[in-house]
Amino acid sequence: MFESKLSQTRDTLNVVDDQIGGPTPAHAIAAACLKIADQLIRAPNKSGTYHFSGAPDVNWHGFAQEVFARAGRKTAVSPIPTSAYPTPAARPLNSRLDCSSTEDVFGLLRPDWRTALDDVLKELEITK
Repeated sequence: MFESKLSQTRDTLNVVDDQIGGPTPAHAIAAACLKIADQLIRAPNKSGTYHFSGAPDVNWHGFAQEVFARAGRKTAVSPIPTSAYPTPAARPLNSRLDCSSTEDVFGLLRPDWRTALDDVLKELEITK
């Protein structure tokens, strides 16, 4: 997590607050793929296009605040618009996904990224 390294060298970070999505832990994606694949073997008629993302939806600023708070970092996080943080690739302001079909068809709920964040911080030994 680059944020944790930056929080060691800076008192304040600027993070965009107008890009919203659902951070998704990699282990949740892998588990969802396995569950979906297992169901598709038994019921190929379930095939199609589905979305899967973490919940709740959050902007990058809010996500960064939560990372630092749970890591016990005192780094201030200032909200900025995307226009103040140009990148070579255009980033969508709204990358929220409708995961209702995935839940209805496969019984997969959106994983809470906050729970996964605790696990990641513990794994990286970046906790209070």
